Amino acid sequence: MVGFGIFLVIFLLKGISVTDIKNAIVNSYRPSLISAFVIILISDVFRAYRKQLLVGIDKIRLSDMFLIALIRNAFTMVLPARTGEISYIYVLTKKFKFPVEIGISTLALVMVFDLAIVFSLIVIAIIIVWLTQGFGSMSISSWPVILIAGILLVVALLLLFYLSAIIKFFLGLINKLMIKTRIGRNKIMQYIYKKLQDINTSIEIIKQRKIYGKVYIYSIICRVLKFAAYYMVIHAILKPMGYGFQSLNFWVIFLATVVAEISAVLPTHALAGFGTYEGAFALAFVALGFPAGLSKIVGFSYHITMLSFSVILGVISMIIISLPFYKVKTHQV
Repeated sequence: MVGFGIFLVIFLLKGISVTDIKNAIVNSYRPSLISAFVIILISDVFRAYRKQLLVGIDKIRLSDMFLIALIRNAFTMVLPARTGEISYIYVLTKKFKFPVEIGISTLALVMVFDLAIVFSLIVIAIIIVWLTQGFGSMSISSWPVILIAGILLVVALLLLFYLSAIIKFFLGLINKLMIKTRIGRNKIMQYIYKKLQDINTSIEIIKQRKIYGKVYIYSIICRVLKFAAYYMVIHAILKPMGYGFQSLNFWVIFLATVVAEISAVLPTHALAGFGTYEGAFALAFVALGFPAGLSKIVGFSYHITMLSFSVILGVISMIIISLPFYKVKTHQV
């Protein structure tokens, strides 16, 4: 994947220069850039509270979960194909002594909530862009995208409400396989099967606490704030080039950034996303009516800015929780 990323970076740099990207970052409009960073921090507070709700408000402090969220952001931005999500489970279990099933179950639920929100926003964004600018403003047909996003939204919602039942179904199949074959004698398989049962039990307990409504609302807030921050970063980069708020439709920018975000979950996603992230963003930006050269410059500048911000905060958070005087709240799981 590293080689593929390098190839894409070299390919995307054709027609632009590293100096163009550096100038775009250095000359970024400071008020919009600062606004973006403030919005991201507020978003991370809501993200932390959402996970605190799932884990249990009385079991972990908001400040602790906030640091975990910042660490998770850094690893997710750097590691390929969203494997950085594992950092959330690692920190929660190793530093804060939660059972691994708590980490996996809450992470799984958060990801499903996020999928439901993102696909909802994609449908809304395409419809708004179509109504305000018409199909002629895009070089791709909108209806197939709306249909796919709509189907994925339904799938995400079904997963959200029937995740426990789906896991239980597969556990039944695994149990039958273990009984009928030698796999059932394997201690590793027995351990995995037991952990899957524990994860499913954790999901059922969370659902019984009837907090899905709150988590859904906070998921919407997190996503809206996140993409608002992305919009402000792109505005900061494009304003010195003559693009103001009036020429930057929020929903158009949203579609470009969400395509880049989706590319991060693909197996082709390279280290730190370089190449794949910019490529996905540039393709979407061009499809939405922006010049190819500008799209690539903005893609690199926006990605480097967000990557730097996330990594710096993640490193600071790791240092804080590693300090010998940092005390972890004791809890009962």
